[in-house]
Amino acid sequence: MSTFAARLQQAIAQHSPLCVGIDPSASLLKSCGLPDTAEGAFEFGKRVLEAAQYELSIIKPQVAFFERFGSSGIRVLEELTKLSRSRGVMVLSDAKRGDIDTTAEAYAEAYFSPSSPLRTDALTTHAYLGFEALEKFLAIALRNDGGVFVVVRSSNPEGRELQQARLQNGESVAANLSRLITERNARVGSGLGPIGAVVGATCEDAAETADQLPSSFILAPGVGAQGATIQDVLRRMPAARGRVLPNVSRAILANGSTESDIRTTIRAMQEQAKQLL
Repeated sequence: MSTFAARLQQAIAQHSPLCVGIDPSASLLKSCGLPDTAEGAFEFGKRVLEAAQYELSIIKPQVAFFERFGSSGIRVLEELTKLSRSRGVMVLSDAKRGDIDTTAEAYAEAYFSPSSPLRTDALTTHAYLGFEALEKFLAIALRNDGGVFVVVRSSNPEGRELQQARLQNGESVAANLSRLITERNARVGSGLGPIGAVVGATCEDAAETADQLPSSFILAPGVGAQGATIQDVLRRMPAARGRVLPNVSRAILANGSTESDIRTTIRAMQEQAKQLL
């Protein structure tokens, strides 16, 4: 298998950098005429994939919306992930895992072990137990050609105070994480590395943060329902062209919830997202 960075670059070149979120909340399933069950969540994900005719670079299932159904939700998440990857669509599982020692190893094995039914291409993590605590996690992901997206600057306003807090050396928490991610990517090789970052499209310091992450793919949530547009991503992260992934979730239903409606919306957003190349 080729590296995560190589696979994602190829997918972006083929389809656009648009990342489509799969967020089957109770209200979203209701708006789509689907039952608020694990099966309804799977049908929604499948509807999105089929609407796009599997011509997507990457999808981002929000794991919480599947976990809420217990074991049946995990089962359909496994099925959706397998379906997507079998049709050439990469999967970024949004679980925001982060822990230490053997627990971090266990999380990584769950999502990156070749034998795991949850096997994904990439996973979101947080580093608030210390970036170094993610080392075993990163090692397993990299050994299996997976990608890791570390939350650096989230799109929610509640995160600003913590993420912009200053350390003793004068760096903000976000800047410190950006530097450590860049240094860790450099140990893998030159060019874009397997450790990406989450930087909200609504953040006023998005450009500065993106500049501090020159070897990382950047997942940019906040497009659509949270108020940002793809033009905002282009304006706020000009140095990240070719490596920023605008994430759209609820907004894929902007023109309606039928397969045809979703196809129209996704195609239009893909064309807009190509401006980020």
